[in-house]
Amino acid sequence: MSTKHRYSLYLISPLQRFVNYPAHSELAKMFGKRRLMIPLALPTVAALTPGHYDIRIFDEEIEDLPANGKPDIVGITTLAATGKRAFELGDRYRAMGVKVVFGGPYASFMQEEALKHGDCIIAGEAEGKWEQCLADFENGCMKQVYESQTYVDYTTQKPPRWDLVKMNRIFQVAIQVSRGCPFNCDFCLVSKNFGRKMRYREIGNVVEEIKAAPSKYFFFVDDNLTINKKYAKELMRAIIPLKISWGCMCSLDVATDDELLGLMAEAGCFNILVGFESLNPDSLDESQKHHNRGGKIYAEAINKIHAAGIHINASFVVGFDNDTLEEFDRIFDFSMQHNLPNVNLHLLNAPPGTETHRKFNEEGRLLSCDPELGVGHFPTLQYMNMSQIDIFDKYMETIAKLYSFDTIRKKGEALLGNGAFTRPGGEISVFMKARLSWITFKEFVLTADPDRKKLFKFILNLIKTKRIAIDKGLGFLLSMLGYNRHIRAHQRNMDEYRRIVMEQDKGPWKRNE
Repeated sequence: MSTKHRYSLYLISPLQRFVNYPAHSELAKMFGKRRLMIPLALPTVAALTPGHYDIRIFDEEIEDLPANGKPDIVGITTLAATGKRAFELGDRYRAMGVKVVFGGPYASFMQEEALKHGDCIIAGEAEGKWEQCLADFENGCMKQVYESQTYVDYTTQKPPRWDLVKMNRIFQVAIQVSRGCPFNCDFCLVSKNFGRKMRYREIGNVVEEIKAAPSKYFFFVDDNLTINKKYAKELMRAIIPLKISWGCMCSLDVATDDELLGLMAEAGCFNILVGFESLNPDSLDESQKHHNRGGKIYAEAINKIHAAGIHINASFVVGFDNDTLEEFDRIFDFSMQHNLPNVNLHLLNAPPGTETHRKFNEEGRLLSCDPELGVGHFPTLQYMNMSQIDIFDKYMETIAKLYSFDTIRKKGEALLGNGAFTRPGGEISVFMKARLSWITFKEFVLTADPDRKKLFKFILNLIKTKRIAIDKGLGFLLSMLGYNRHIRAHQRNMDEYRRIVMEQDKGPWKRNE
C-alpha cells in the first residue's frame, strides 16, 4: 500500500496594524490573553485539509511567524485592514519558493492585485475549492482562481481544528450556524460572499461542535442569528443543557418574540450586537437598510432585551451622504437616553466588493490611502458634508465622551439597577477570579476618579443585595475599563493619527466638481 507524500502547510491570519476599540483587545489582556478570538476561517480550513498535511495555524495577533520557517504551501486569509500585510507575507513566502494561496473577502474582490503577490485565490466559500486547490498543487497544476457560481451545501460542517490553536492566548471561540443574508445593505459584504438565501446547519451538528470545543465561551458569527425564529428556538432549546456563555449578532426584531428572547437568555446569551447603523432615516434609505426604523420601536425593543438580562452592543456608522457632524451628538444622546453602555461607533468605509465601494470609486471619492486604515476610526472616503479631519476629530471626541467614566457610571447605574442581570454566566478558574478581582480593586478602588469609585460602590451594593450576578457586575466594570483604556491609547496617538488624516484631507465632496 502506497503512502502519500506529506506536505507542510501554514494557515495565517496577518497582523492588523491598526486595531479599533470594538475589538476589545484591552479586555483580552486583562484575562491574560492576546485577543478575544481568532478568525474562524483558519481552524475551519484546517478541518477541510487532507490528513497528509502537517498544519500549523498562525494568527500574528497572538504569535510571531517562525523566522526561518519554510512550509510547502501557505494559506493566508485577508481583510481590507490586513491586505497590505497579507501581500507582504505573500511576497516573502514566494521568494522562498513556497506556494501562496489567498482567501477571504479582500483577495476575493481584489483578485488582480492579490495575484501579484500570490499563486492563487480561493474566492468566496472555501469548501470544495480548497480541497481542489490542494489536489492541483500536488499535481503541479494550480489554477490562479478557484471560484464557483453556486454556494455550498451547509447542512453539516466538520468541527474546526481548535487543537491547532494556542487556546491559552484567546478567550472565546467563534461558531457559525448559518450563511447568507436576505438583506443587501450597500456597505456590507455578507450577501455578496454568501448569497441572499439563508442556509442552516443541522442542529445536532452544531451541538456536537459546541460539545467538542475547548471553551465554554462562544461568539456566533452569523450576521443575524435569529432571522429564522423557528430555527433559532430549536437551537436555543438544544444548547440550554450545554451551559455555555455566548454573544451574537441579530436585529432588533428579536424583541418581538418573547419566547425566543427568554430562550436565548436561558441558553446563556449575555450580549447581542445590533446594527442600528444610523438614526437618520435618509441615511438608512441611502444604504438600502430599509428594515431599520427607530422611534418607539427602538425604545420598546431595547427595553425588552435589557429586561431579559442581555446587554446590547449598539453599532453605528457615520459618513453617509445625508450625515453631518450632528449625527455624532445624536448617537451619544440616544445611547444616554436608552442606557446603552456598549456602543460600536465607526466611520463609513467602503470595502472592495460592496456597493458603497463601487459608488465611491465611480465618483472618485475613494482616498488613495492604505486599505489598512479601514478599521473604523480613520476616514478613507471623501464625505459629502464633512472634511476628513473634521469627521475624524468629532469621532475621537465622541468615543472619548462615550467611554468616559462619568458617562459609564450614569449608564451603568440606570441599566444595571433594574435587577435583570441576575443570571450567572460561565465558570472561570480560581486563578482567573483572583486576577480579575485584583484588576477591579486596583482600577476602581485605588483610584482618584470619583466616578469609578461611585460606580464600583453601586455595583458592589447590587451584588450584596443579589440584584446582579457577581460575574455580570464585575464583567461590566472590566469591559468598560477595557474600552476606556483603548480609547486613551488612541488619544496618546492623536498627533500621528491627525497627521495621517491631514495628509489625505480633500475637504467635503461636491457633486459635479
